[in-house]
Amino acid sequence: MKDQVLDRIFNKPSFLLKFERLELDENFCIIDTSEQVQRFAEHPEDVIRGKDVRLSFPELRGLENILKSLLQGEQELFELQAIERYSEHNLYVYIDIYIIGEQQENKLIVLIEDVTDRLVLKQKLAQQANETNLLSSALISCENYMEQVITSMADALLVTSNTGKIKKVNRAAQNLFGFREEELIDQPISLIFDNNQIFIEAIYQHSYLKRNLQNIEVVCRTKTREKLLIAFSCSVITKKTEGLEDIVYIGRDITAWQHREQRTSAQYAITRILSESQSVKQVIPQILQSICQNLGWDLAELWTPSQYIGTSVPRDRLNAVLRCVEIWSSRLISVREFKAITWQTTYTPGVGLPGRIWIRCLPLWIKDITEDGDKRRSQAATEAGLHAAFGFPILDDSEILGVMVFFSRDVQPKDKDLLQMMGSIGSQIAQFIKRKQVENALRESEERYRDLFENANDLIQAVNAYGRFLYVNRAWRETLGYSEAEIANMNIFDIIHPEFKQYCLQRFYRVLSGEKLGQVTATFVTKAG
Repeated sequence: MKDQVLDRIFNKPSFLLKFERLELDENFCIIDTSEQVQRFAEHPEDVIRGKDVRLSFPELRGLENILKSLLQGEQELFELQAIERYSEHNLYVYIDIYIIGEQQENKLIVLIEDVTDRLVLKQKLAQQANETNLLSSALISCENYMEQVITSMADALLVTSNTGKIKKVNRAAQNLFGFREEELIDQPISLIFDNNQIFIEAIYQHSYLKRNLQNIEVVCRTKTREKLLIAFSCSVITKKTEGLEDIVYIGRDITAWQHREQRTSAQYAITRILSESQSVKQVIPQILQSICQNLGWDLAELWTPSQYIGTSVPRDRLNAVLRCVEIWSSRLISVREFKAITWQTTYTPGVGLPGRIWIRCLPLWIKDITEDGDKRRSQAATEAGLHAAFGFPILDDSEILGVMVFFSRDVQPKDKDLLQMMGSIGSQIAQFIKRKQVENALRESEERYRDLFENANDLIQAVNAYGRFLYVNRAWRETLGYSEAEIANMNIFDIIHPEFKQYCLQRFYRVLSGEKLGQVTATFVTKAG
């Protein structure tokens, strides 16, 4: 057993053993020492043979019963660990004390080991462990903080590898695109990018060059394939290993802003068209095209119960039969079959999208026309790749003149602001048509009266308040002999005979003051005098 105790003391791994020795009698007095044992004593001057060891090593005070048990063989070993001493070089020294009893010689052997290096190393390791724990705690706190920041971000965040595989998404990105986190992780980012291969290649190129991109507008798709416009800022997270960089995408949904800009552009364009166009047949195709191009829609139609809008509308609108009289389509779609069916299709009030708008006299939106149940054109719309549709009435007060319908290749949620604006545009178009109808009627009336005046045998003339000629008829020109060019530069008083000029001036002023006169006799001078 004693050999095992000594083996335990002397066979410690990794450190150079430094022992000093004391031998004590049964009264705990020093009977022998090693050469340098004094340097471990609290009072080195008392490390003398015959002196009580408790004077130089006060740690042994109070341990007398334990020391006696060692002498009597009741205990094999007693240890005191990590006792601190202050050396003469102003350095701390640490010792471990091992006490073994020798029953045969009735003495105690005290072994003193210098464990300074080991304890200092332990302290350093403990300090490093504490620092590591603090750093780890700080890192965890930082990660938790950043995770909370990322989770609470209003902008969508995606992190991908440099090959485009999604590694992380935040809650805003999941809500924006309609995917769950597990549906996006490890998927290519092209899952939400809508055919933006050029943009993706640009991102990879910038990641290779370690450059950032700011506010790049990208068309994206939700899980339900709805189109969104996202402004992305992209940056590269460099790593120690070349070629393993991550790319961070921070995106903001600017679809609503784009729609506002499109609506403003469309409203301005239509107002300009209505102010510049001379006829209904000129304005309608331009409006259909302008709405599609400004709002990003693909096909537009005009439906009316007449041969063309602006002509007479049946007063009994409940029995009207609607026909398509105008179509505009983008070159980006192939809708030949859809157009052919449309030209042949008619709707009654309440049937189909045009018929429902006609009977309600209100704008209407359909998210996906292929699911609308229109047996006449749904199949053709599906084959043409058309989905969303909306339309609005061309309405003047309570009189409806026609219906405009628009189609898109995308499935699009209802846009109330757009429908409201289109209702206003429908009223503008109706007012334009009514105004042109009045202008045409006035022009026809003027032409009828002009024909009457021109064919009259009486001399007919019109002058302004200054006496300048506004109009003379054919009989007047032929009788007096003046040409149209000469008349344009003449005053009526230039051709009144001097004897009647004062008389006619008085009558002229009386007429200008509001008096109604009957016949006035005057003499005119012809070109021939």
